[in-house]
Amino acid sequence: MIGFVAGGLLGPSVAASAADDAAAYKRAVEQQFEAWLQARWPEAQAEGVSRETFEREVKGLTLDWSLPHLVLPDPAYLGGPRLPQSLKPKAPARQPEFDSPERYFKISNLNALAAQGKTQYHQYKTVLTEVQKRYQVPGSIIVAIWGRETNFGTVRLPNDALQSIATQAFLGRRPEVFTEEFIKALKVLQDGHISRSEMRSSWAGAMGHTQFLPSDFLKYAVDIDQDGKRDIWESVPDALASAGNSLHSQGWIGDQEWGYEIDLPAGFDCTLQGPDKTRSFGDWVDMGITRVKGRPFPKEKLENQGFLVLPAGMEGPAFLVTENFSVLKKYNNSDVYALFVGKVADMIEYGAPAGFVGAWKPVDRFTRDRMLAFQEVLVKRYGYDVGNVDGLVGFKTRQAIGLYEKKAGAPLTCYPSKKIVDAVLGQQ
Repeated sequence: MIGFVAGGLLGPSVAASAADDAAAYKRAVEQQFEAWLQARWPEAQAEGVSRETFEREVKGLTLDWSLPHLVLPDPAYLGGPRLPQSLKPKAPARQPEFDSPERYFKISNLNALAAQGKTQYHQYKTVLTEVQKRYQVPGSIIVAIWGRETNFGTVRLPNDALQSIATQAFLGRRPEVFTEEFIKALKVLQDGHISRSEMRSSWAGAMGHTQFLPSDFLKYAVDIDQDGKRDIWESVPDALASAGNSLHSQGWIGDQEWGYEIDLPAGFDCTLQGPDKTRSFGDWVDMGITRVKGRPFPKEKLENQGFLVLPAGMEGPAFLVTENFSVLKKYNNSDVYALFVGKVADMIEYGAPAGFVGAWKPVDRFTRDRMLAFQEVLVKRYGYDVGNVDGLVGFKTRQAIGLYEKKAGAPLTCYPSKKIVDAVLGQQ
């Protein structure tokens, strides 16, 4: 039995040892980080960053140990300091894209965002009209993105963008992506778009009203208010126009909707969802797909190409979407994100109701790590293509689940259940 002793439950020596371990481990990692920073100079120079800017910005730059999802180095690689429990990586407080789809579409949240969005839409109507004229992207879509990303600029961005991006590059799950973003962030500072102290971001390095990474800023930011600065941080017009330019540049089709809620015929094969199963709207109609509430598709749209999105498989609403849906996913690679933006935009522009016609059925929920393990087995044991093995139940993972259900003779749902996940993980 452990007894209470002076200095705490485990005694001062144990507490001191844990603190010493943490300090030693951090020192070793920070030394590696400093070497990594210095090795970035040739890349920064190639991007047009001066030596003066480089030295100024990397001097004293340290890791942000508070960020989630850090991939900490093996202590043995660092020469022996132990990895104490206090430094175990943590997950963000809330990751809605990894939750059950229904929870993403809370009616009260949709109504509140749409109501605020209508106000913002009318306040910035002149700017949005000009943006739509330039980029063929509806103002309602842009306002919906603004609301979803930063609640119309009211969300506090607490992080030093350069530090967050450098930490993600050195200790994150996508080092190649964030190494490039780190160099681009130096370029943003080199070009004088914003000062280091003002360049604040989310924990993942996204900046400004409409949450651009540095590479997005350099490619898409525009100065629509013509004050001589591309300012996504303080200028709402610039931020909205930049979002419009981003969508347009990545393929937005001006004369198409993002998509429609649909009814599926009985016994429909849910493995036919996803952009790799694209067909004309007319072909989908011939297969028995209809718009909800019996509304017809516009005749002039029947030759358009579209694909099915079933965010909860057969356990929730279904959608027939256009390429514009895929463009929304380039802003945030999540089906539910793109659906949310499209839904809020429809509420702003057309007064659409917050709910969907199709019902969300109860589904099991999983941690990201468990879903990662599940995806790994689907790939390694069964050879299924799940897309990125990232813990996100995207369309390829849903397709793979459907293929597994067919193989196992199980009811076709195309969505993870405890029974399916346990069965697959039990066969590792």
